[in-house]
Amino acid sequence: MVDDRTTHRRRRTSSIAQAYRDSHEVMSIVLSIAVFAGVGYWLDSGYSWTPVLTICGLVIGCLLAAVSLRQLLVKLDRRSQQHDSGSATREASEE
Repeated sequence: MVDDRTTHRRRRTSSIAQAYRDSHEVMSIVLSIAVFAGVGYWLDSGYSWTPVLTICGLVIGCLLAAVSLRQLLVKLDRRSQQHDSGSATREASEE
């Protein structure tokens, strides 16, 4: 009994920690867009090329965000498939 509760608590804690890690990755993706656009704006104000460098920074930030988002989605999909196969194995062993 105690072992089952401990195992359940560890799984729940692990899933909460994983959710925090995933949200950190999403925030990093959003910040990459903001940082590159901000640097582009800062360079525009210094060189008086008003929209050019801001747009370039925004495009670079969006491209990096798309690559990072794709990697995150692949990782989440892989984790979901492992979870599904693990629960199917547990169900088969219980029968």
